[in-house]
Amino acid sequence: MSKERLGFIGGIKAEFSTKALVLIPICAGINLVGGAIAAGLKLPVFLDMIGTVVAAALAGPWVAATVGLITNIFLALVSNPVYLPYAAVSILVALVTGYMIRAGSFKSIWGVVLTCLAATAVSVVSASTVTVFVFGGATGATGSSAVTAGLIATMGSIWKGVITSALIENLIDRAIAFAVAYVILKRIPKRFISQYQRDAI
Repeated sequence: MSKERLGFIGGIKAEFSTKALVLIPICAGINLVGGAIAAGLKLPVFLDMIGTVVAAALAGPWVAATVGLITNIFLALVSNPVYLPYAAVSILVALVTGYMIRAGSFKSIWGVVLTCLAATAVSVVSASTVTVFVFGGATGATGSSAVTAGLIATMGSIWKGVITSALIENLIDRAIAFAVAYVILKRIPKRFISQYQRDAI
């Protein structure tokens, strides 16, 4: 049955097939490894979205959003509590990425780049909002916090400093995530992909 006939809620439920449920912990695990490495080494990136992009491409936006939510909850528990409020960012980025992939954006390199830029834009706006309102401008969770503090002091504005820092780190982080995810997807056998969204990638 088509997603149009299922309706919005029915379409969401249809994403969570048995195969998708198996995929969720695998993709969340990929995110957790990357996120733990970034947090442990205080890197100026997060590296916690590769699995989300893979899930979005294979199973759909809402499965990807679930992967993002689980990732942030676990990172908050085992690494740093500051990751929890950013679960909203992960969910929004997953939904944008998933729906763009479903529309066919991953069928070309330029489509992948466009999806990456859209995900970056959503990340910058949503993450900056969380950083300013929840943490007052800096979290200390990654190596970018010092850069953010410096930019705030230089620009004389919390919003300008946070947004500039978020733009820089998210451009790098999302570029890495999308590039690695795209390579992973291209290496997955077609017979495996055909079990999921065969027309999306």
